[in-house]
Amino acid sequence: MNASSNHNPPTHQPGRPGAGRQFPILALAGLLLIGAAAGRSTAADWPTYRFDSRRSGTTPEAIPVPLAAAWTFTSPAPPQMAWTGPAKWDAYAKIRRLEPMRNFDPAFFVSVVGDSVYFGSSVDDAVHCLDTKTGAEKWAFLADGPVRLPPAWDQGHLYFGADDGYAYCLDAAQGNLVWKRKPSGQETLLLYNGKLVSHWPCRTGVVVQDGIAYFGASLLPWEPSYLCAVDARTGAEDGPGRYIAKLDQLTLQGAMLATDNRLILPQGRQAPEMFDRATGRSLGTFGGSGQGGIFAVVSRTGEFVHGLGQNHATEGELRGFDAQSRDYLVTFPKATRIVVTDEIAYLNLGSELAGFARGRYVELARRQAQLQARVKSLREQLKKLGQQQHGPAGDPLKAEVKTIDAELAPLAGQLAACYLWKTKADYPHDLILAGTKLFAGGDDRVAAFDAATGRECWSAPVTGRANGLAVAQGRLFVSTDRGTIHCFQAAPGQP
Repeated sequence: MNASSNHNPPTHQPGRPGAGRQFPILALAGLLLIGAAAGRSTAADWPTYRFDSRRSGTTPEAIPVPLAAAWTFTSPAPPQMAWTGPAKWDAYAKIRRLEPMRNFDPAFFVSVVGDSVYFGSSVDDAVHCLDTKTGAEKWAFLADGPVRLPPAWDQGHLYFGADDGYAYCLDAAQGNLVWKRKPSGQETLLLYNGKLVSHWPCRTGVVVQDGIAYFGASLLPWEPSYLCAVDARTGAEDGPGRYIAKLDQLTLQGAMLATDNRLILPQGRQAPEMFDRATGRSLGTFGGSGQGGIFAVVSRTGEFVHGLGQNHATEGELRGFDAQSRDYLVTFPKATRIVVTDEIAYLNLGSELAGFARGRYVELARRQAQLQARVKSLREQLKKLGQQQHGPAGDPLKAEVKTIDAELAPLAGQLAACYLWKTKADYPHDLILAGTKLFAGGDDRVAAFDAATGRECWSAPVTGRANGLAVAQGRLFVSTDRGTIHCFQAAPGQP
């Protein structure tokens, strides 16, 4: 059904320039390549969550700073998240201010194509379309459950999932229903956070590639889950590369990722799982039990990074893996976001930002992980030898450990030398790259940083945590946990 709804009139809040603070480690020497994203509409659009199906958070579009507030959309209530926050503190590990591992819907994230801004709402269970220039609402489509991730745009259509268990396809211009598909069939609904929802809500979003729409439906690990690949134009499951796969012991939630031949699905508190895109067959998980988190990105250069939130007594972290083999590469302690280009990667470390030479860093990290795994194996062998480890049986093993330790010793310094700059920056909630500028979201504020030096070059106030950033059509869009969407554009006098 198609229905209209109202929102508060757009408001204007001027931004102000911010002072730069940087702590260079090495000269950048002009290294900056932005990876082209496969399957996007145009360079001026942001057609899906975090720009593309790899969730890169990277667009070649550059916008000038300073920016000025253009309009603000304000929801009548803040987002109603699927899961409540974590415990206030971890008494065993003595960690306070815990971050959740399942916060995939803290804000109304946006997709932007042409003159339209699209977002899903967990408050009124609708997908909304706003005018890019004014923030005025153009239409709203009502689902029968919360919509927790933004719709994906593809060839004039919008695709999204809802807690009613359906994946939807709409006409993007008018918001009319084209098709909807529910893999679980008829069911008795579940009372969940004050609303009736499916036992199999669609909380993965929808990815569209090569004419096929992919989505998951899942909630409880003791119930089956569904991974679906259907015709993007009709919703039909018949045909090559289309299927409805029934899976066990999974909790698919958070934005799905896709590469040329893989699908990757976060699971919140459990490790992400990878699937063969053509068949829906599971290919295994990234990491071990409890190594979850819903932030995830897969780079064009073959790395998969995921994490965030507390696990195993850490204060939050991101972990890197080979995207094909699933081999572990590196852990970034306290990191909240990463943006990866062909040459440089950018880390949000909560209280600072950093840029480092991606290729060299991955090479060293891969070697370090291999050596550490070998040492662990050798020490386990020595332990099994018991007292014999002090004799001829253990001598070769101990000699190899000594050799590897000598190779490991300088690697920490070599990894540190890969960092090109670090900048103090209290903007932990999001990070994207637009042209030559990094945009980062903090508490009640958003800022821009020069990607070559880390220098802060602009900031402005927003209402709440800036959890979602997008750049499109010459504008910056900021989604917060208070249910606001702020739009910034070039300040008067800027080109």
